[in-house]
Amino acid sequence: MDNDLSQDPTLVQEFLVESEELLQRMDQDMVTLESTPNDTELLNRIFRALHTIKGTSGFLGYEPVVRLSHRAEDVLNNLRKGEIQLTRRMMDALLRSRDQLGRMLADIREGGLKKYEIDGLVAELEAVQKAEAGEAPGQPAVSEAPAEDAPASEAPVVEAQSAPVVESGAIVEATPSEPASPGRQAQAGEPSATPQTMRVDVRKLDELINLIGELVLERNRLMRLTNDFSLGRVSKEDLDSALSQTTARLSFITEELQAAGLRTRMVPIDAVFRKFPRLVRDVARTLRKEVQLLVAGENTEIDKTMVELIGDPLVHLVRNSLDHGLELPDVRAAAGKPRQGTIRLEASQEGDQIVILVADDGAGIDPERVLRKAIERGLVTPERARALSEREIFEFIFLPGFSTVEKASDLSGRGVGMDVVRTNLKRMNGTIELESKLGRGTTIRLHLPLTLAIMPVLLVQVAEEVYGLPLRSVLETSQIRSDEVHLVEGAEVLRLRGRTLPLLRLGRMFATRSNNGNHADEKVVILAVGDKRIALAVDHLVGQESTVIKPLGSYLHNCSSIAGATISGDGRVRLVLDPAGLLAFADGSAPRGAVQ
Repeated sequence: MDNDLSQDPTLVQEFLVESEELLQRMDQDMVTLESTPNDTELLNRIFRALHTIKGTSGFLGYEPVVRLSHRAEDVLNNLRKGEIQLTRRMMDALLRSRDQLGRMLADIREGGLKKYEIDGLVAELEAVQKAEAGEAPGQPAVSEAPAEDAPASEAPVVEAQSAPVVESGAIVEATPSEPASPGRQAQAGEPSATPQTMRVDVRKLDELINLIGELVLERNRLMRLTNDFSLGRVSKEDLDSALSQTTARLSFITEELQAAGLRTRMVPIDAVFRKFPRLVRDVARTLRKEVQLLVAGENTEIDKTMVELIGDPLVHLVRNSLDHGLELPDVRAAAGKPRQGTIRLEASQEGDQIVILVADDGAGIDPERVLRKAIERGLVTPERARALSEREIFEFIFLPGFSTVEKASDLSGRGVGMDVVRTNLKRMNGTIELESKLGRGTTIRLHLPLTLAIMPVLLVQVAEEVYGLPLRSVLETSQIRSDEVHLVEGAEVLRLRGRTLPLLRLGRMFATRSNNGNHADEKVVILAVGDKRIALAVDHLVGQESTVIKPLGSYLHNCSSIAGATISGDGRVRLVLDPAGLLAFADGSAPRGAVQ
């Protein structure tokens, strides 16, 4: 039964934040330990994590958590001493224990512990421990200290009324919640409202506080100037000069404050990558495949909101690689490949974008097979199919319900995966690229903005209207001559430096009285969506600015060319355009809905 301390929302929240982070790390560490059982540092880290969870949950009175973590800790302690050897059955039991602890923590976050049938799991842990006892060959003990005597540096003890120790970091509430009334305790069965939290480097918070201090100083200066001017102590000329300096200073501080605020939301993408070693292990065993996962760039930072949104699309992609991409060991050996397949998961920053790569060295995708399926479904005519490039053929894979798999499995092949991935990415203003070589493997690249909060845009004007274009999609701006514009199958195209680009006139698209026409020196913006390009004709190039984009929801559910709206400095609403939607609108020669 929970004790009175478990009713303290602050203590519970601190316990959950620390324990959930320990479990996430433990998931990855356990899978790594299975392939490197002699890694004593890794073994000690897993042991310390369980010891910490057990100690803090005992302090709060969460008895089921204490019981299960204590039994798993005993198994790990015997491994540390060299009294038993790690087996697959033992690791399966430890991983199931970790999963059960995760479910218990989730229940605590939702309102409180429930009744759990853990006797079988506890008995399994005892069984694997006894089965291996005495069978392990003599080897030096990793650590002779029993669990209860672990050094303080290895197993921190939570003192009463103290928060978990966080070095160079702080726990910050990301979602406000109603504070509890003093002295009030949650009633039985009443869910406690716990805020979402994230750890923020203290140095980032210090930078934020310093900038706020600078902002306060400039505010004081403005107040003094206003007072002096009202009392006639400052001439109009001196006031103009002082206001000019203060405005410039405020502009600089605001930009720095905006950047610092965004940095506080940035977290390593390792928070997403951490779950995949376990996922690959379990799915590979189910499919009877031999797979190694290579992870790189896990320290690349990304917005916390993006971390929460990118998880499901990545799971789709990794499971597809496991199920459809990688062959069975005997098939790989017959093809002259290593029996063990490889999946690479990498992240890197390129400018103001995060690029995530999911690649495998499997069978690859047969473009002819994809094209035959598309023709069968009436997505493209045989005549048009002959003119499609390999990249355009692969675009059919992202259509809802499209699949070349004859038999659906429990993992994938139901035609509900890749279209979901693209849809989720579009909600994050991201794009996806797919490359595949038959017999050599498939590579998928996800391009995501660093943050969803602020977006730099290029402002363009058509007649009296000003529109925003995401700056990350702008390759260049140019003036063109009328002889560079041609008609192909009734659609305008631009011949620019030897490359033919679809030409879209923004004025015609939005039925405004644009000054654009077939005259010389038109202004165009070249947009890129993956490896595709489009030329957008406009009247004027206004400039660049950073802005906050708000979605318009159901108002624009049928208008894919508009990403959202923002408010300009003069209070007018400006539409922000979606380059992917513009490309789909302009590409009349492509099968509608297939090449987007």
